[in-house]
Amino acid sequence: MKRCASCFFVIGLLAVAGSWAAAPYPATPRALVEEYLRLDAEAAGLSPSTWPELGRYTNFPQAPKWDSFIVIDRYAVEKVLEGHTRAQVRVTYHPLGRLSDHFTPDAGPENAVFYLVMTQGQWKVDSPPGMPHVSFEVMKKRLNASSAANPKVKQANEALLQQIESAHSTLK
Repeated sequence: MKRCASCFFVIGLLAVAGSWAAAPYPATPRALVEEYLRLDAEAAGLSPSTWPELGRYTNFPQAPKWDSFIVIDRYAVEKVLEGHTRAQVRVTYHPLGRLSDHFTPDAGPENAVFYLVMTQGQWKVDSPPGMPHVSFEVMKKRLNASSAANPKVKQANEALLQQIESAHSTLK
C-alpha cells in the first residue's frame, strides 16, 4: 500500500512538472509582462535559484544582485504599444515601501515602462532590470516562515511585518 501511494505521489509530481514545462510562452507583450510581474511579485527575482523562472522572459545575462526591494500591494498593466520587433508596456505599481535592513514606507504610485524586443520569435524584456517588487502577501508568508525556521530572527521579523502591515492598512 505504501509503495502504491508513493507511486501516485511521484506520478503526480511528474504531471505537475510536465504541465509547467509544457506551459506556452507568452505570445504578446502584455501577456509576457503580466507573467513577468506575477513572478516578480512572487519573489522569483530575489534568489539565484529562482531567477531562471523570471530570467527566461528577459535579455539579462544573469540575475541582478539586490540589497533591497519594494513591497507592493498590487500592480496594473496600463498601456501597451506594440510594433513588429519592439514594444513598450506601461505599468503602475502600488508600493507599501522599500525593504532592506529596515522598512521605509512609501505609498505613492510608481510608474514603470518595460521595453521589450522580439528575439528569435519571442518577446523579451530588454530594459534594464528594475528593483524587484514583491507582493505584500508573499512577503508576509516569507517573514512568518523565516520566524518559524529561526526563532532568533522572530522578533525582528515581527517588527518588520508590523511596519509593512501598518503601511498596508493605510491603503484601505
